[in-house]
Amino acid sequence: MREILTIQLGSIANHVGTHFWNAQEEYFNYSESSESHTQELNHDVLYRSGETSNGVTTYTPRTLIYDLKGGFGSMQKYNRLFNADDDHQQVTWEQGVNRIDRSVNKSQYQHELDRMETENDPNANLDIVQQLDSSVNNWSDYNRIYYHPRSINPIVTHQMDNEITPFDNYTIGRQAYNENEKEMDIFEDNFRFFVEECDNLQGFQIFTDVDDAFGGFTESLLDNIRDEYLKTPVMTYGLSDSHAEYRTDRHKQKIILNRAFGITRLAELSSIYIPIYTPTVSATKSSGLSHYLYFNEYSRYHTSAIIAAAIETNSLPYRLKHNSVTMAETVSKLNWVRNTSLASLSVSLPLPISEKGYIETIETMTKQTQLRPTISLLDRISTNEKIDTYGESIVTRGLPTNMQGQSEYLQKLYKDFTDENDPLQSRFSLDTSFPLPDSYPRIFTNRVNTDGLICNATYTIDPAKSVPVMTRLESGSILKATVDQQLKNLEKIRFADFYEYAQGECALTREDFLETKEALIGLSDVYTNDDDNMMI
Repeated sequence: MREILTIQLGSIANHVGTHFWNAQEEYFNYSESSESHTQELNHDVLYRSGETSNGVTTYTPRTLIYDLKGGFGSMQKYNRLFNADDDHQQVTWEQGVNRIDRSVNKSQYQHELDRMETENDPNANLDIVQQLDSSVNNWSDYNRIYYHPRSINPIVTHQMDNEITPFDNYTIGRQAYNENEKEMDIFEDNFRFFVEECDNLQGFQIFTDVDDAFGGFTESLLDNIRDEYLKTPVMTYGLSDSHAEYRTDRHKQKIILNRAFGITRLAELSSIYIPIYTPTVSATKSSGLSHYLYFNEYSRYHTSAIIAAAIETNSLPYRLKHNSVTMAETVSKLNWVRNTSLASLSVSLPLPISEKGYIETIETMTKQTQLRPTISLLDRISTNEKIDTYGESIVTRGLPTNMQGQSEYLQKLYKDFTDENDPLQSRFSLDTSFPLPDSYPRIFTNRVNTDGLICNATYTIDPAKSVPVMTRLESGSILKATVDQQLKNLEKIRFADFYEYAQGECALTREDFLETKEALIGLSDVYTNDDDNMMI
């Protein structure tokens, strides 16, 4: 077995993680007609089996979830699957904390899940499900998963939405990690609990916010991980909000600083660092997918669902029962010269496939634009006609097998992406579609039917149950524009004005700031297109 430990840190990360794990649950609930598809995946890569003190067998995500006090909403540390007696760690806590925050009431959706479990009723109240768009305030509001108690890790040093001591700068995050470890000892207890039970750990998958102090918190965590797992692959998804709310201009500049420290320092500690910005409507229009995908770009409930579909699909090659690849093999393709540790992720959601067949899809999409319907999750992408690609991994899933012309469709789809003879490029095609639990937002238009295919109907009665998806993880000159934008933003900042970054045991100095600028310049040079070098 080749296990992966997933670590989630921050609000956006936990929204993404919630959609990610909700989708995983659907693999265990497929109908008999779809069961053969799920046999492609080895669920033990992401899940762990265990046993409660009462002898009840459990199967829970192998994950650590970090958030501020109050950030867990109504979620409890202990649940119907586990009680305090099942978590031996609780006797070592001086605080004796058993719950995250009992002052927050459960959402209607959570009450409905409780009712369904109590009454053994598989059908949710449709009205409550349809109200999720307006009722979600926190990622736990639509969580469908029972986690092991050791997965739930509040940062006890900081409260969510505290304006007196906001969790909003990189240095505070580094300091908070040290203080939190002194009080809670999460790394020694919970991290080791999950890692040491693995037979053959293949790597770490990290989702982390980088607009606030969680970037610094993650850096300190990664420092600890690298002290003991120097060569183990770490794939870090650094999550930023394209529509981050700024309290003041100063706060806007803090976000710029946090992003710059994050992309340079976390990339140095990671095998691959993937900067991700919440998707925008304009990017969707540019991809040609706006006919099929309609979402609120200001809603984290919506945008994180798209990101989760991309990450979940991108991780499929590591979880296959047969002909799988490891995270280390993917890293070696993307970072084979050891200085290209950045990668970009793009997604086609849904992957356009007409219910009339692949040939019509090719003809229709070619008339509208080129058949390259991918939404980039970068904030800026290179506008050069020629993009140098150093290495990439492309995953397609859910292509119907009962239609003619699949090979022609894939050849056309891949034409601008990969050279099948290039050893640094990988293609994977799976039968399993991306599952859509009822907690997933209704972001697909009425052109997507219940089978996830593109149709001409004016409306559909039921939402799609699953959709075909394609993702592309790429290291190449497409990243230069994002790096250059960060450098441009940083040039406008006078670091001496931000005294709070230079305070405490984990202070960042002016030299650190200048080193960050130099690191961005170095990254910009690495990802410069060969044609640009010739012009210079």
